[in-house]
Amino acid sequence: MSIVNYLGCNFTLHLSPDDSDEKILIGDCFSDEENRENVKKHFTTKYVYEVFTNHFVGMWFNKHYKKEYLKSNTESQISFLALCKLLDSYMKDREYCEFYTCWVGDELEERNVELDQTINLNNFDINKVQIYEKTLLTLKK
Repeated sequence: MSIVNYLGCNFTLHLSPDDSDEKILIGDCFSDEENRENVKKHFTTKYVYEVFTNHFVGMWFNKHYKKEYLKSNTESQISFLALCKLLDSYMKDREYCEFYTCWVGDELEERNVELDQTINLNNFDINKVQIYEKTLLTLKK
């Protein structure tokens, strides 16, 4: 199984070309059409995309993961910061996006609402952001 990240927006994003060398890619890597339809239950936004890194992995980092997989945790944090930079170029003031993480195939399972977080896109400490499976992170500008 693979960790998959979904991004919900109220604006459209361009899908990444197959030969893109960008750090963050938008398209379908792990999910299929049914997964992307099922995960919409967790979002309040109009559009939902799968996002992944140029190493074709999902982003997942938290204090527990960091203890066992420091390098992977750090790489995920760097990728998440790249995603935030990308979103900053699209978002206007007072807009938001939603970032949902789960294992492929778990899109219909209930969310771990108690672990959901909201951050200000332009003012947050990456070390305080915790991304666990089946959690929603709201990114506000």
